[in-house]
Order: sequence, then structure tokens, then C-alpha cells
Amino acid sequence: MIRSGRDNIILRCRELSQQFMVDMYVKIDSERLRYLRYNQQKLRAEEYIHLRDAIAKNADTAEIGNSVILPSSYVGSPRHMQEYIQDAMTFVREYGRPCLFITFTCNPKWQEITSLLLPGQNAIHRHDITARVFKQKLKSLISFITKLHVFGPTRCWMYSVEWQKRRLPHAHILIWFVDKIRAEDIDSLISAEIPDPSTDQLLFDIVTTNMIHGPCGILNRSSPCMVDGKCTKRFPKDFINDTVTHIDGYPIYRRRSTENGGQSFIKTISNADIDIDNRWVEVIRIENTNVNAPPLNENDEITNYQIGRYISSNEAVWRIFGFQIHERDPAVIHLAVHLENGQRVYFTDDTALDRAINPPKTTLTEFFELCNRADAFGAFAQTLLYSEVPRYFTWAQSKKWMPRKKGTPVDACPGLFKSNNLGRVYTVNPRQTECFYLRLLLVNVTGPLSFQDIRKVDGQQYPTYKDACLALGLLEDDNQWDSMLAEAALNCTGTQIRLLFAIVLTTFFPARAQMLWDNHKDSMTDDILYRYRTRYNDLTISFSDAMYNESLIAIEDLCIAIANLPISHFGMSSPNRSASDLLNTDMNRELQYNTVEMAGIVSRNVPLLNDEQKIIYDRIMLAVSAGQGGFFFLDAPGGTGKTFLISLLLAEIRSKNGIALAVASSGIAATLLDGGRTAHSAFKLPLNIQNNPDAVCKIKKTIVYGHSAETM
Repeated sequence: MIRSGRDNIILRCRELSQQFMVDMYVKIDSERLRYLRYNQQKLRAEEYIHLRDAIAKNADTAEIGNSVILPSSYVGSPRHMQEYIQDAMTFVREYGRPCLFITFTCNPKWQEITSLLLPGQNAIHRHDITARVFKQKLKSLISFITKLHVFGPTRCWMYSVEWQKRRLPHAHILIWFVDKIRAEDIDSLISAEIPDPSTDQLLFDIVTTNMIHGPCGILNRSSPCMVDGKCTKRFPKDFINDTVTHIDGYPIYRRRSTENGGQSFIKTISNADIDIDNRWVEVIRIENTNVNAPPLNENDEITNYQIGRYISSNEAVWRIFGFQIHERDPAVIHLAVHLENGQRVYFTDDTALDRAINPPKTTLTEFFELCNRADAFGAFAQTLLYSEVPRYFTWAQSKKWMPRKKGTPVDACPGLFKSNNLGRVYTVNPRQTECFYLRLLLVNVTGPLSFQDIRKVDGQQYPTYKDACLALGLLEDDNQWDSMLAEAALNCTGTQIRLLFAIVLTTFFPARAQMLWDNHKDSMTDDILYRYRTRYNDLTISFSDAMYNESLIAIEDLCIAIANLPISHFGMSSPNRSASDLLNTDMNRELQYNTVEMAGIVSRNVPLLNDEQKIIYDRIMLAVSAGQGGFFFLDAPGGTGKTFLISLLLAEIRSKNGIALAVASSGIAATLLDGGRTAHSAFKLPLNIQNNPDAVCKIKKTIVYGHSAETM
């Protein structure tokens, strides 16, 4: 975009430049999606055994398989993002939780950015500059940590770049060290204190410029972080002489008072000099930017992706330049798991016969071939688990496992080298019973020679993979479900683990369901804990009986939906459904809004109200705060801000943990409001009242809408 000696008029057009960049990227993206839509409709996928049988029966190949719509190879697709999540969890399974979680934010005042701006421009007008500079700074930071080892030798790392609408990019970085961080090491890595200007003036200037919160509270009640007279970021912090760590949650960093060796400085706000001490410091500063580092049926998927995406001008430039949005080291190799002749095969009408004659090779079938080799490599492979193979062998383009030629020499096998690469065996739904048990064998049995050999235990051949698991003792005392839920805790959210547990209960009827719940109730409830902490802006909240009860209710609802059975049928204690209105599903839906986010919407948009809107806003909020109630009819021409005003009223009430029901007469109107629902859905209005004169609203007092209608 920038050429020496040539002026690019596009770069001088400010907001029009941003619009142009977004339009150009959307064109590029649309062409890629167009190719997927109109070419992969011809490319179908099916299990090899089904294709082979269909060819043998002279079936029409056009009727075999299903379309591949938006594959994981498309950057940013749901499958692509899910694969990266699973890969990140592979690091966690292998090395435990990351040592550092770093947020690296682009600083528009970087000298590399400001020096290239044209007269009258600021950083927001030149995303071509900010993208390039941020990319180089990010690369420098990763090298700073992983190659120079400023925090110590690193074992692995990964990062993801994100954008927040019109804002500049930021990266979330996870770092694993060879030596885990101890409590006494935290202060040497992370600082929440003002540096001493006499020893490091540059660092002092950076911290006092970039890493000071507010101030807010009694010093500045109009600060955007203030809600109900309190700081949503919990500033100012308390003084503390030593860092304190917690098993669950963030550590409390050392913040010494000036009497105990801390520093302070004077900051001028609204013509007043304010003494700023360590209570207002965010955390560490590197590269003159903000770096927060706390330890640690069929769907048209392409259309859904296009409808749901948001493309900012900065992201558009980043993607046009071809910069990566995810990077990691070491690599994670994906390992297939499938039944015999059950591997996925891709074919067109022209290639169907050839694919049926020549079954495709997969990492699993070639793992068996590797173990059957008659040389030293084959003998060594027989000592490995399936997931350990990528450490010593590389998956070549010829679809074979080849011995690595670089890395650490393996004493037990001359000529073989060990790398840091990790293997990840794809997860399998428990309802795919035989494939599920095959995976269970693959993660526990070393060096199998074939699909048949892996079912052999102590010289006896078993007919099914489940029987082999039983013979190995993998299914005794529900051990397989215990290990499965433990593995899921590393990969899945609480909602997903509850669904998995409900499937296990209703499909396999484990003998000790209550024990499984007791062992894994924390992981099944962690999303509920997070919601409580967010709602009440308090990170010290821990698991409670009420949260566990809510989780049990959600599990029982799933069991009823799947098999029409309560959890008591499986030997578990029934949840208390009358314990609290907060345990009601509908109530949870209305109380799950982020109060901090809602407060931010209010603080940003209230000043934008015109005089007439402000009068209406104040009148309605007065009635709400006084508990008077009332009916208000808002009438105005289209495009004059009715939806804007109503959305602001909803946000104001929700920011204070209140319930605001957004109800509209039509589905289209309901989609314009955050959390909007149709009146028929919210109040259970009957659809056909002409043929049923006795029809009534089937709303119950026990659900949130009945309770709210009674108390509003």
C-alpha cells in the first residue's frame, strides 16, 4: 500500500479508506466462500465401507455421501476454531495449565506508528500501519519470551489475535515454562507496582502513562468503570506486602504502600493534583503497550458464517496482508480414529470407483503398518501409544509414518530422533459405541498390529472392542466414564460436560452415577460459577450447594429430554427445584447478562440521547426505580430512534441485575432488541383462539415470566 516516491490517495481518505478496505476484504472472502459453495457441492464424503458396498451394488454414486460445506481448512470457520481449541487443550493435557496468560494490546502511540502518519491523521485512519507494526511487535514479544528466555526456558506457547469492532488488535498468549512458576517466582515475573524512577526512568514513564487505572471512585465518580458507585474492575486494590496465590482464581499481587517501600507519583486530573500509589497499578508493561499477564438435520454453514461475522477495518487489513490469527509451538498432529474400513473418503462422480478399489490411508491404518515393520523402528513403535507416535515419526505426504531425522537422539532406537510435537486423537461421541471403545483402547494399548490385534487380550481374541475393554479392566467400576469426564473437563465447557454426562446416564446406565457426579460436579458447574462471579462482580465467590443444585436441574432436564427419565432413576439425588427462583431456566436466561457490559452501553449511549428522548428515558426510569409501574406508549416515525431508546432502557435495568423482558408482536421486531422474544413465546399466548374460545395463556407462576409479571 505504501510505495517509495508514490502517493496513494486511498490512504488519505480516513473513514472512506476504512470502508474501502472492508469492502475489498469482503470481496476476497466472498470469492473463497463462493468456491467452497459451488465446488465442494460436487465433493462428497462417506465412510469407505459404504462407498465400497454401493459400488459393488451398482448404486448411483450421486446419492452417496453428504456435502462438505465449510471445512476446518477455512480460517475462522467454526470447525477451524474448534480444532484450535482442541489443540490448545492438548498442551494442557500434556503439560498442565499454562504458566502465563498474556494480553498484548496495540498502542496507537507507538513511535513506529506515529512517525508514519500523514498530517492530520491518527492511528485509527491507518490500519495498514497499525497492522504491520503490531505484527512485528507481536513477533518480537514471542521471540523475547521463547528464544531469549527472559522468564526462563519455555516448553510450548500459542497465541490468538482478536479485534473488538473499531478498536486496534490485541493478542492472547499462553506460555508454558519448563519449570512451573512458584509463588515466590511471581514477583520476579509480574509487577503490580510503580517502578522506582531513580533506577529505571523509562519503565517508570511507561507504567505511569499506560498502566494506571482511572483513578475512579471518590476521586472520579464519572469514570466509565463506575456502576452503582463502585468500580467494576475493583479498584483501588488493597495494599499487600507479599503476593498471595489461590488454587482457584487470580493471585493477589504485591502492592506495597509508600511506608513499606512502594512508589507514588502525582497525576493531574481536572486541574487537581492526585497522589497515585500502587493501589491503582494494572500490571506489567513490556514493549510500551498494555500487557496484562495473570498466571494461570442440514445447515447452510457458509450462509450462517456470513450472517454472523463482523469485519472491522483493522481485521480486514490484517487478513488482506495474510497475517496469521493463530500460531503455536510445538505442532499438534491430528490422529484419526475410525472402525475398520470406516475411514472418511472424499470422492467425485469420476473418482468414486477408484476410491472404492483403493482404500484411503489414514494415520490409524498406517500406525498399524508401522507397528508391523520388521526393523528396529517397528519394534520401537510397538512400545508407543497411538498419541505418542508424532513425537518420533512424521506424517509424510506419501501418507506414511516416517522416522524423524532431527531432534533429540533416542538411545533405545539408533537413527531415530524425538521432537516436541504432540498427537491428539480425535474425540468420539459415546453413542458411537464401538468407535468409542476403540478409542479407549488406542489411548491405553501400546503397539497394536491391526484392528483385530487390538481386541486381543492375554492371547484371547474378543469379538468387540467393548469386550476387549472389559477384559483389560478399563470398564470396571465405571472407570471409563470417570476418565472420559476428566478428559472432557480439559476440553469442554460446563454446558457441554453436562450434556455428555446426561448422554452417559441415559445410554449406558453407569452403576455409580452418584460417584461420577461427586467426582466431576465442579467441572460440570464451572460455567455457573463464572456467571455468578460476573453477575456480582466478585472473583472470590466459590462453588455452593445452590450452584450444584442448578447444575443438577440442567442435567435432569437433559435426561428428561433424551429418555424421559429423572436422574433419580439412575441412583442420583433429585435436585431441589423450588430452592430458588434463580434456579429457574427462564430466570437464568434473564439474569445472565453481563452487568459490566450493560453499564458500558448505558454510559456510552445516554449522552447521545436528544432532548425528547432524554425526557422519555428519565420518566420511564423514574417509574422503574420508584416501583410505580405504568404503561408508556412510544410513537414516532421510523428511523427516529425508538429501538435505540428501548435498547438503552433494557441495558439500564439489566446493568443493575434487574429483569427487563423484551417482548414484541413479531419475530422480526423481536430480533431488533437484545434478548427479544415474541409475545406468543414469552407469555404462552394461544395461536388459534377462533376455534377454541376457552383458550388461555398457559403461563405458570413458577416460570420467570409468570413471576415477573406478578412482581413487575
